[in-house]
Amino acid sequence: MTTWLLKLYPPAWQRRYGPELADLVAAQPFSIGGALDLLGGAIDAWLNPQLIRSTPDTTGGVSMTARLLRLGCAGYGPQVTREDKVRSTVVNIGGTLLLTLVWLALFWSSKREEPGARTYITAAAPMAYLLPYLIGLRYTSLKGRSPLAQAIAIATLSAAVMAILMGAGWISTKV
Repeated sequence: MTTWLLKLYPPAWQRRYGPELADLVAAQPFSIGGALDLLGGAIDAWLNPQLIRSTPDTTGGVSMTARLLRLGCAGYGPQVTREDKVRSTVVNIGGTLLLTLVWLALFWSSKREEPGARTYITAAAPMAYLLPYLIGLRYTSLKGRSPLAQAIAIATLSAAVMAILMGAGWISTKV
């Protein structure tokens, strides 16, 4: 797994836990779940600076860091139950169906408008699946994080994906 995500953590956190976590992350293969673990941990580290200890904890080493961050890639992540998986699936399927209907309504209503508007609506089509998927992460990868950390992670990822899609739409209007 790449360690560039560690730069998202607060400087005091990086000084205290950075080397330990870098070793832990380097030993893991890259995965989306692991990247989400690190992103959620970074958000929690910024939201809860009081958890950063000024002196090293010699009782747990790397395991302590993994437990502190609740890193699933290190075996300390949230305990995702069958009910959590069902909730995530319902959010994914129900949200995708609902947003697909909204997208289709926007697409059909844009027939009468100028073609440029339709390009951006077409570019946003993947959000009909991606947004429910990201929201469903609160029951799986982001489970155990504070509601604020979950909201920030979901909103940030959603905004980044939407920006990429709108950029693709803009590029397609220039071609």
